Amino acid sequence: MEPSHATDADRAHDAQSNADPQRTSDTAGQLRGRERELDQLADFFRQSVRHGGALVITGEPGVGKTALLNEAVRRAVRDFDALHLRGGGFEFEAGLGFGGLHQLMMPVIHTLDDVGEPHRRALSTAIGMEVGDPPDQIMLTMSLVQWLRQLATERPVVIVFDDLQWTDRATARILSMVTRRLEGLSVAAIFSRRTGEDSSLDGERVVELQLAPLSMSESEALLREHTPYLHPSVRRRIHELSAGNPLALVELPRGLTPEQEIGTEMLTESIPLTERLRRLFASRVEVLPPAARELLLMAALDGIDEAAFAPLIAEAERELVEAESSGLVRVSSDGRVLRFRHPLTRAAIVEMASAPQRRAAHERLAELSNDPYLRAIHRAESLIGFDDGAALDLDSSAVRALERGDVIQAITVTVRAAELTSDPAHRARRLAEAAYLGSHITGRLVGAQAMLQRARLSNPDAASTLQSAVAAASHLANSEGGVDSAHRMLVAALESTPVDELDPRAVEAAVTTMLFVCAFGGRHELWESFDQVARRYSADLPRALALSASTFADPARSTPSELSELDRIVELTEEDTNPARVLQVAIAGHYVNRLPKRAVERVVDAARAGGPVAAGATCLILLAADAFFEGRWDDAERLADESIALCEEHGLKAIQWGGMNPRMLVAAGRGDTAFLIEAHERMRTWAVPRRARAVTTFIANVDGLLALGEGRSGDAYNEYLKIARPGTFPPHEQVTMWTMMDVVEACVGSGRLEEARRHVQAVDDLNLAATSPRLRFLRDAAAAYVAPDETYEHAFETVLAAQQASLWPFHLARVELAYGDRLRHHREMRRARPHLARAAGIFGALGAAPWEDRANSALQATGQTRRQLYAQGAMELTPQEAEVAKLAASGLSNKQIGERLFLSARTVSGHLYRVFPKLGISSRAALRDALTELRSAATHANETPSAEDPRGALVRSDQW
Repeated sequence: MEPSHATDADRAHDAQSNADPQRTSDTAGQLRGRERELDQLADFFRQSVRHGGALVITGEPGVGKTALLNEAVRRAVRDFDALHLRGGGFEFEAGLGFGGLHQLMMPVIHTLDDVGEPHRRALSTAIGMEVGDPPDQIMLTMSLVQWLRQLATERPVVIVFDDLQWTDRATARILSMVTRRLEGLSVAAIFSRRTGEDSSLDGERVVELQLAPLSMSESEALLREHTPYLHPSVRRRIHELSAGNPLALVELPRGLTPEQEIGTEMLTESIPLTERLRRLFASRVEVLPPAARELLLMAALDGIDEAAFAPLIAEAERELVEAESSGLVRVSSDGRVLRFRHPLTRAAIVEMASAPQRRAAHERLAELSNDPYLRAIHRAESLIGFDDGAALDLDSSAVRALERGDVIQAITVTVRAAELTSDPAHRARRLAEAAYLGSHITGRLVGAQAMLQRARLSNPDAASTLQSAVAAASHLANSEGGVDSAHRMLVAALESTPVDELDPRAVEAAVTTMLFVCAFGGRHELWESFDQVARRYSADLPRALALSASTFADPARSTPSELSELDRIVELTEEDTNPARVLQVAIAGHYVNRLPKRAVERVVDAARAGGPVAAGATCLILLAADAFFEGRWDDAERLADESIALCEEHGLKAIQWGGMNPRMLVAAGRGDTAFLIEAHERMRTWAVPRRARAVTTFIANVDGLLALGEGRSGDAYNEYLKIARPGTFPPHEQVTMWTMMDVVEACVGSGRLEEARRHVQAVDDLNLAATSPRLRFLRDAAAAYVAPDETYEHAFETVLAAQQASLWPFHLARVELAYGDRLRHHREMRRARPHLARAAGIFGALGAAPWEDRANSALQATGQTRRQLYAQGAMELTPQEAEVAKLAASGLSNKQIGERLFLSARTVSGHLYRVFPKLGISSRAALRDALTELRSAATHANETPSAEDPRGALVRSDQW
């Protein structure tokens, strides 16, 4: 029976596996996120068990080296029937000569007699089996090689040695020499050692496999497996603290309180370490001199005010030598910056310090800091009891944290300010503000609810204050979609609060929350109250929020001056890092096609990293809607699905249904009825009891689009009728801005031409075309649908010739289809064919199967197919367009193409705008396939156009 050789916490109970090399279960030994490394080890064993070889696994403590060793050896025994000899280094036996060699040999010591003299005697003497003079290194090495050769005659041998950095020097030297002599033997040697530790192994002859920390997704999976009850935000924090260390990922949650596990209590600056983590990360700190530990404590608590901290590093240069040499910290070459090599070292230092020591360190940091933000935070952490001055300073720090996008820190600072506040009413106000940020921006609903409860306990009258009402309404709306209750709560609080007691930030939060509630409620009586509130407080609101009362709440009545002001705000917001403000501006521009895209994408990236999840989920919806209209349907689907998944994980049920809207629009465009049936049922089940009319409006819009694609114009008309009667744009029916062309198409297709014309007239009466280029395109397209026979050709040609028409490929293809259909009905078959073919091509690129079928059916009705048209050169490209298309298909940018052809990037862009619809595509990615199809069609028709052919679609074959 093989003895156990566990060495330390890194190996005794590895975080990922209790792997025993003798296990036979294939699945039990699988390691999270280590598939690549296991494949590398399998390749190593396949080679080395036949021809010899050595490999060393390196990694930080707890990263899973032993688990990987165990699983690798288990597979070697299983796959190659290998004999494995195991040893390991012990920190407290490093001075015992040949202690490691003794471990390796003892399980098979009975085979030593087969080696023969003098090798048997050399080995026996080395491990203490016989008395005599110790053999020299060369003799001992050759004896060990001879013994391994003898063992390998029956079956392959695998030498396994864990924690090589702690074995005795004599064993390390011998193993190093042996690894250089394994060639030709059926012996594989595999070692492990910690990163940064010296090794006597020959680097040229030993393969190194570095074991990296787990990625975020792998960490999440491991945490879900071991601690599925953790709140998502807590999982993110554990990953940050562990830096992907598997042992830490499993051990750290054991130091959390039940409240911290589910997110009702904020995590402190340090999490209590388990004994195993202390052995790994705190042991080297404990031996440092007091001065060094004091400096490291300040570094662990510091918010990185480098200018203030640099003098301390300089003063303690001598004390830091040991900390650096032991691998705890790194000091920059200029001596100004100190960095911990692992986050858990920082956590261990903070935890090892007593509460008075931590407060003293914070006090010193407050004195040293030149940054008011950090000074306020350190001062607050140095205090015991109430201090209203410090709490007031923290208010400013919370605002600054929010400005730079750190919402979690803003909440943490606000909660600390509440703890320092002596007046119960003010304390409750600050807790309510933190709760609002938690529900509206970060989506931490459980934590927000807990903070609200603390506010009520602090001040029983807090429930009647505006701050608490806003926080409660935001929590209710985001979690359960309590539209009416949240609305009543907000209106009552605003009406009952005296004007001279209104806090501008509370009013802003109230109006923002009411806008959200009304958007989902979607009913006239809710919006009526919102209009009154928005007018009453407009002078005190941020301009983007004030503009939202028009541009978002009732976009059809946005004035030119409002839109012009919003344009300026959107431009300024592109560089903004405050997620609350970015969200305000993005919402204001949503229905009027003004999105600060770069800023919105930053919010999404921050949400992916565990920051403003609620804001990020909403921003994903806005990006998904943009992607839908721009013809990037795969992107729209992916972004919407990401938003829905975030909302499901964090319990943001109201926002989740907002994410379903662009997802369902894509499904409707592609005719995915199975998805729509299930989505309809789920949405109606949620929306009807909550009287969330906006959800039923979404569904009607989606069903209308699906019916249009399937050619059911009458059904589409009935669906759009559920939203508004054609010819009208009722107040607060925002989606009517986007459906102007859809409604007209449904009316025309169902024989309601006069209603269609009234709808176009209503668009013109409100001057909606001036709102944005996209709405101008939709208006002109709708007008072309209803144009009389004498002018319809000019109307359609004008729409198709618009330079920006290709920005909205789905709607452009529908215009091509409508134009081709009308030409066909007027017996203009030849002229109809290119339009129908282009429509079919774009629909096909989008995956809009019902629309593609409609276009192909209409094309066949003209007597030809798309392939025949391609072969005849009906898809006309000029020689210049063909060259631009070829270069774009090769991957060149517009600028690079322009440099080659001596054109401006804008001219290149214009050529591509015209090329896409001609080829029936909607993106650069589809260019190569479209050009290949065009060439194939020409070949199929046995046509070889001349180089001078002015039609250009089928130019010289070498142009492709």
